[in-house]
Amino acid sequence: MKERNYKPAGRNDFIDLLLSLKEKGKIVGESIENFNADGTPKESQLELDDMLMAAQVFVFFAAGFETSSSATSYTLHQLAFHPEEQKKVQDEIDEVLSRYDNKLCYDAIREMKYLEMAFLESMRLFPSLGFLIRKCAKTYTLPGTNVTIDKDVSAIIPVQALHTDEKYFEDPDKFMPERFSTERINDIKKHVFLPFGEGPRVCIGERLGHMQSLAGLAALLHKYSVEPAPTTLRHPVSDSTATITQSIKGGLPLRIKARA
Repeated sequence: MKERNYKPAGRNDFIDLLLSLKEKGKIVGESIENFNADGTPKESQLELDDMLMAAQVFVFFAAGFETSSSATSYTLHQLAFHPEEQKKVQDEIDEVLSRYDNKLCYDAIREMKYLEMAFLESMRLFPSLGFLIRKCAKTYTLPGTNVTIDKDVSAIIPVQALHTDEKYFEDPDKFMPERFSTERINDIKKHVFLPFGEGPRVCIGERLGHMQSLAGLAALLHKYSVEPAPTTLRHPVSDSTATITQSIKGGLPLRIKARA
């Protein structure tokens, strides 16, 4: 916020949102507790002070801690079993950082396209959230069927199943970062790849989670290589007792070796 002189900078991100609200001094919206006689929600106002802003930032980081670590861990797992792709990632990291005095920064990370491709492919194979829950905003009949979903009915979207369905992805069980190359990413059908959700309720922390995961991967792979440990499973088993964030039974043990 200090770098932006406490003014919105037009980046359309979370910090800009907070700064815009700070300028207004309060948040105005619909109450989820108080209603008018006709059942419509009453207007609710909330003063936005520094304490509330700090709380929102804390939740932003806390909510993304487990999901980002899950996505990062599974990316390392895939690279451990795909040394050629890992070398491509490392060569790219080395080349990009050499142009930034070996300093990891936002602009440098944005240039690491193959790293991002590997990360996205890992989230396709094992999304942090295996499913999404959405409430139907109005009664809707699925096109070409006689299936009607009534208003306010909750629907479960099987993200893991969509991501590994051969109807949408060729050789869905293979790790192929090139699926997300500039030339091929538009071949992916809309609303099929959903690691952060989609629509008005898309994850507000998508950009932060994306960037912090890439930064962590770049920092690690610049200095180290990863290999499977003796107990590492090539195809890890998902823990069925996990709640919202997917996890792996027994974790993802890896060997980390310093690069020469």
